[in-house]
Amino acid sequence: MKRRAFLLETARYVAGMAAMATLPSLDAGGFARAAQIQSDVRRLHTERPALDTDWGQLDCYLVRPDDTAPHPGVVVVHDKLGLTPHFEEVTRRLALDGFVALAPDYASRFGGTPSERGPALETVGMETRSDMLADTQLALSWLKSSGISNGKIGAVGFGLGATAIDDLVTKGTDLDGAVIFYGHPPSITDAGTIKTPLLLNLAGKDQFVDPEIPAFVDLVRQKGLKAEIFSYENTERGFDDDNDGVH
Repeated sequence: MKRRAFLLETARYVAGMAAMATLPSLDAGGFARAAQIQSDVRRLHTERPALDTDWGQLDCYLVRPDDTAPHPGVVVVHDKLGLTPHFEEVTRRLALDGFVALAPDYASRFGGTPSERGPALETVGMETRSDMLADTQLALSWLKSSGISNGKIGAVGFGLGATAIDDLVTKGTDLDGAVIFYGHPPSITDAGTIKTPLLLNLAGKDQFVDPEIPAFVDLVRQKGLKAEIFSYENTERGFDDDNDGVH
């Protein structure tokens, strides 16, 4: 599959941050192939921390290399179907690449991500944009202050999760790098304030996002923002998901 670069001012992210660009398998597959990295991989340590909030507890999936060395942290922000097995696997992939990876579940406020598509869409859809931002900020803060990372923190968001990343980087959140998969770029109204290096991976056949890219590219050039954008030809939203295109 060809990858076409649009630009730009190339940024140097946290150590290994660019490895996130290779997360998708770029290969259509069925549910049986989804769990490429099993949850019991001996090189990994997994936990399910629940972070205290003013409304209850934010359930998360945490995976880190099974050693005592310091590692950069990354928050994994899921798409509209919630914290599915696919996104748990994405979290494990990042841990295998040397990150302490934390995936919050946006459906925590409503009992957690349902296992079926319809209820999952409905439940995750109940989360407001401000709630998404607050939950993601909490996850980032916890990861940075918990002592399990080396203090370098990035974020990767998919589809709906990209919206939370947009809000994070335009509101001055302290991130060392952010990666967006098939999500809208930050609004050009707010993007001029961005200090975080960005890496965008886009679907080449995305009728919703593609029209926004030229204006964003122009802004990046005008403002000298640190950003890199790739478009994967002949792909649609959710191209990273092996679960039979469930996005």
